[in-house]
Amino acid sequence: FQIVIMLKGWAKFMYEDQETLVAAGDCVHQRPGIRHYLFDYSPDMEYLEIVSPADFRSIDVEPVCAIPEPTPWK
Repeated sequence: FQIVIMLKGWAKFMYEDQETLVAAGDCVHQRPGIRHYLFDYSPDMEYLEIVSPADFRSIDVEPVCAIPEPTPWK
């Protein structure tokens, strides 16, 4: 599993085909086996990621949908 705790700013993740905005104070549990990736974030983003087991493997897979455009920084 993975847990993301957003400390500052925001980030946009794709979980399968669902876009999810994670903002400061949010906590997200990413279940094992879910296709996910971070595709956009604020310039001040800071997050804590907790993973278990410590020795896990990632598998590259094709995305299930088009990747949304990132937000331009000002």
